[in-house]
Amino acid sequence: METQRFSPEMTVDEAFRLHAGARRVFARFHLGGCSHCAISESHQLGQLCEDYGIPLPLLLDSLNALFDQGVLNVGDRVRISAELRTTIPQLATVPEIGVIPGAESGAYTAEFGDVRLQGLSEDFIPVAPEAQAS
Repeated sequence: METQRFSPEMTVDEAFRLHAGARRVFARFHLGGCSHCAISESHQLGQLCEDYGIPLPLLLDSLNALFDQGVLNVGDRVRISAELRTTIPQLATVPEIGVIPGAESGAYTAEFGDVRLQGLSEDFIPVAPEAQAS
């Protein structure tokens, strides 16, 4: 079964529902993050590109690349990068290894003790099976 892909006829809302990472891709293109670049969730991707001068193949390639990211499964054990721990001081004291209790539309929930984080697969580092035995 082939994964559904982003298409020019798809609305922004459909893109957001298809993959949680779509919001990050839109942000990289400066779409929807501020008042002068506000977008409607009913805007079709093809028309959006035309209206904002973004090459449609570039946006679609960036969105569809989300499906090429690593996949985490419920029960997988993960770490937070040292860079993220340094950037967000509150993460310095959370346990080293967490577990993925849920996933939906490309977004993952990871529990590190009492701390629950949400993100994309790129936000978590899978723990090798031999490191999981501890």
